[in-house]
Amino acid sequence: MKKSTRLLLWISALGFMLFLVSMVAVVLLVSYEGGLPGGEPRTLVFELEGEIPDGPIQGAFILDEADFPPLLTELSQAIRKAADDEQVSDLYLHIRPVSIGLAGVQELAAALQDFRASGKPCRAHADTLTNKEYMLAAACGEVQLAPAGLILVNGLSMQHSYYSETLEMIGVTPNFEHVGDFKSAVEPFERTGPSEAAELATNTLLDSLYEQFVALIAQGRGLEQDQVRALVDDPPFTPAQALEEGMIDGLSYAEEMLDHDQEVIEEKDYIRDLRRDNRRGPLIAVIHAEGNIVSGEGGAGMFGGTFAGDESVVALLEEAQDDDEVVAVVLRVNSPGGSGLASDNIWNAVETLRETKPVVASMADLAASGGYYISMGADRVVAQPGTLTGSIGVFGGKMNLRGLYEKLGVSLYSYKRGELADLFSSTDDFSEAGRGRFHDFLEDFYQRFLQRAADGREMSVEAMHLVAQGRVWTGSQALERGLVDDLGGLDLAIEHARELAEVDEPTGILRLPRQRTLVEELLDDLQSGNRAAAPALAARVVPGMQPTLALLESLQRVLGPKGGVAAMLPYAVEID
Repeated sequence: MKKSTRLLLWISALGFMLFLVSMVAVVLLVSYEGGLPGGEPRTLVFELEGEIPDGPIQGAFILDEADFPPLLTELSQAIRKAADDEQVSDLYLHIRPVSIGLAGVQELAAALQDFRASGKPCRAHADTLTNKEYMLAAACGEVQLAPAGLILVNGLSMQHSYYSETLEMIGVTPNFEHVGDFKSAVEPFERTGPSEAAELATNTLLDSLYEQFVALIAQGRGLEQDQVRALVDDPPFTPAQALEEGMIDGLSYAEEMLDHDQEVIEEKDYIRDLRRDNRRGPLIAVIHAEGNIVSGEGGAGMFGGTFAGDESVVALLEEAQDDDEVVAVVLRVNSPGGSGLASDNIWNAVETLRETKPVVASMADLAASGGYYISMGADRVVAQPGTLTGSIGVFGGKMNLRGLYEKLGVSLYSYKRGELADLFSSTDDFSEAGRGRFHDFLEDFYQRFLQRAADGREMSVEAMHLVAQGRVWTGSQALERGLVDDLGGLDLAIEHARELAEVDEPTGILRLPRQRTLVEELLDDLQSGNRAAAPALAARVVPGMQPTLALLESLQRVLGPKGGVAAMLPYAVEID
């Protein structure tokens, strides 16, 4: 490309940037500034639908940061604020299908229960009520379903995929080692079904989650738990049946739920007002560690999901440490784990931060393996009953692709000097000596993990080993075994942080990383190169293959080219 052409492109890009910046300035000048107007109390209207993010989203097509969709914990904070807000007379939830985990449901349900305890009415309407939507609606109190709506509250299920026969068909041989009897992360690549230990652990986990599911519905609807189990085992399938069984309170259309002559408070305005309140007073920094933990910088994956890079998270912890307005930190963890090395780097940064400011870990849907590891440096650990945590164990290894190359007609010849020079070769199996040395390496890291966890929980290594070995626990099971301190959401973790910081006055919340607008993303792309190819590639992937490809991408980033240590959940958890 000629220099003149390149210069012209840069000038055009710069002009576009200046135009967008000017647009942002206009939006900011005319944006809502004065807080909610006074007058008679009004109905607060919330729309719950789709994927409700737990951590800050990046790169959305948004010019004004105040327009970012609310985070799950912002919604729960807003609901609690509304309970004591004289401008709010009642709460109306319009619920559409949602994509959040059980711990996320519990976060919102607890806030709704607090709202109901204030004596203010809470009403929910939905066209579709499956498990998660119904749990939220039940926590609200009054539940209305569309006359032709769908209700299907039929319990929980989990499904795991196993790829050993597929790998054999294409000539790929897995070479993995693990430490921990329940660390079954490698089983999908080596077996056609679960081991006895994996089956036991999964059933124990599902038992705990199901009990929580039943208890939440029973509490919301004022039913006995045996009544709920009976309804789940023989669920009503029509709105009329659901009304007859007492699962809902009425049949109505959404437009009938509100008096259209009455003024309401919209969710967007209320959240914007909440964000303004959060900028006042001493600050509690809420640092989000979202996604698989990897070395380097974090960001979005090519096939979906996000990565929590150790460099990115450590930089945020250091930023909070250097900010004089920040009096304490809450590390919000929503991660299935990842690289052992990256997890240890984050743990060390948490330990360093604790020397000057208190740190509380708040566990979301997932805080397992590496996600549990980085939480161990905190002064206190708070989890939801439905959080998946623990999984204190490690695995590592490689895939031998020689058979695949041969099927493709590729002939391979290897040369080496040194007995273990081909230890991490992608075209050879582990030798007996190499496998032994690699297992010793994993065992050494497992002992380090055990020691970190035992020190953090003030337990002996022997006692920690009994509840470790790669076993996944729910938050309620973890509390019984001393792996966490309390059950609750971000609000409880913030309250602990405030107490540890010995701050009596109201505190604000600083969320990190900061959500980036379209302009910030574009400027970053100009500096670091165009990253738009990844989403475009992912969009061409067969939808059913995306979870598998995302898992393989995660393994590649976690293990790296030299077979690093992986501290990850033993499977991708999807509970329906």
